[in-house]
Amino acid sequence: MEIPAKISIFNRTLEMKGKQGTLIAVNVDAGYYEVVMEVQQRNHTVLLPIAETVVIFNEALPAIAADFEVER
Repeated sequence: MEIPAKISIFNRTLEMKGKQGTLIAVNVDAGYYEVVMEVQQRNHTVLLPIAETVVIFNEALPAIAADFEVER
């Protein structure tokens, strides 16, 4: 997926269930997602902990046809 990307955010600690935002960066070393989201009608940069946050990209991946068959 390309970054920046529109995402839905789920975080139990912050009681976020499908909050919309834009993923700007992922800092694996420091353990956070950098997200821009609307808070009280203004855009804010928010650092969300990777361990406690689920991020779902709003744009689905395109379907890719396989050139082979899996024998079962």
